[in-house]
Amino acid sequence: MKTFVKHITLLTLLLGYTVIFSQTKPAKIWATASFNKSNVMLGEPLVVTVTVYTSTWFTEPPVFEEIQVKGALMVKLESRNSATSVTIGRKQYPAIRQKFVVYPNVLGQNTLPSFTVTTTCPPEGDYKGRERKVSTKERRFKVLPPPDGVDTANWLAAYNVTVRDSWNRPLTNLKAGDVLERRITINASGTLSATIPPLQLDSIDFGSIYVKTPILSNRQNRSSFSGTRVEIINYLLEKDGDFVIPELKVKWFKLSSKTSELAVIKEQPLTVAPNPDLEFILTRQKELQAELTATDDTTESETQTPFSLFGLNWWQLVLVMASIILLMKLLINLISKLKFNLAKKKKRALESEAHFFKKLIDSIENGTTKEMITALFHWYDRFRGSRFNPYLSDILKKSNATELTNRLKELSEAYYKNEDLTAVPQDSKKFQESIKHLRQKIKNLKDIESKQEWMQINPS
Repeated sequence: MKTFVKHITLLTLLLGYTVIFSQTKPAKIWATASFNKSNVMLGEPLVVTVTVYTSTWFTEPPVFEEIQVKGALMVKLESRNSATSVTIGRKQYPAIRQKFVVYPNVLGQNTLPSFTVTTTCPPEGDYKGRERKVSTKERRFKVLPPPDGVDTANWLAAYNVTVRDSWNRPLTNLKAGDVLERRITINASGTLSATIPPLQLDSIDFGSIYVKTPILSNRQNRSSFSGTRVEIINYLLEKDGDFVIPELKVKWFKLSSKTSELAVIKEQPLTVAPNPDLEFILTRQKELQAELTATDDTTESETQTPFSLFGLNWWQLVLVMASIILLMKLLINLISKLKFNLAKKKKRALESEAHFFKKLIDSIENGTTKEMITALFHWYDRFRGSRFNPYLSDILKKSNATELTNRLKELSEAYYKNEDLTAVPQDSKKFQESIKHLRQKIKNLKDIESKQEWMQINPS
């Protein structure tokens, strides 16, 4: 018999698992890659949006593969993944997008390779996430040359370019042997710092120029990047006299208007006083050359990402904080309302006839004669309402409660004579039952009177 029960149990479990697994099927998951435009100019940013869809939901954020495009620079827009959904037929599919930016540097046809996206989604009919990899298809785009007549030497394509310089000291009271450090900052909106070409510096006739390793940095915008290149130039003043640091020109191509532009730093006049110590100048030359050699093999570069906290940018964080504050306010209002209702309910209960009747019963068990008399009249005052007069003796007559009337008369006489105020009737249980019986009679009288009033209003 036990063996039979075991077999039946095992068969039931197998049938149950069969039903469960027959109701689940793999989730439909796929990924696509799209461009913001099909043709771009040399150096123009191409925004790539990779979207992954599922027929269930994402239990973990998808992991987007970071790839490289031949003949281009490609970077990921950090914190630019966003949730969305698409309706196909009658079904809605959740989706998550991730943006990348491609900066092409080779003309002609180019190919965006296939992306691999690692997802974690439950099968349809289940809730546990399972890891799956899906891939996008290859996409082609065309890189166009600049308009005819545009010089592509030291090519810089951007939406805006600004150039400024700063010096490590005022350009006054100079003498031969002094070293001036000049920092020229080039900001280019819509491109990476790696695509900003080095400056073409004119030679000077009053000394030597030593160019240090530039500082490169990138800042992320909403849909692209802005690059900054800082050139560090040391000027060793070797001659005395009046001189001019030549004007500096940076040619660039404006992508929005498809025109050639020029950013200029005006020429800077200098007056250099003589220095008889020529040996000091030679020493400074050696020091600068050694310093330059030491930094030739290093490059300083950094990427600045937008403000982010817990994966949220500033406006998302403000929205979340506002939602939390609103939720807390609603919660505080709810708690205050709940406390008010509880206090109101408690107050109503303390003023109710049932509460005073309980106090009367307690006083019969444990109270003095004075407490019993006081509790009795307090209860009756709450209980009689407007239907009976305030004299308890009248209602006792109506209820034919002769025994209870005699008992209460004894208690009243003892109370007014101030005799044995702590004495309690020996048969307190019987006394309680008499009071309860009186209470029920008064209720019945109320019901009868209410019925009679109703019949007078509605004689039918």
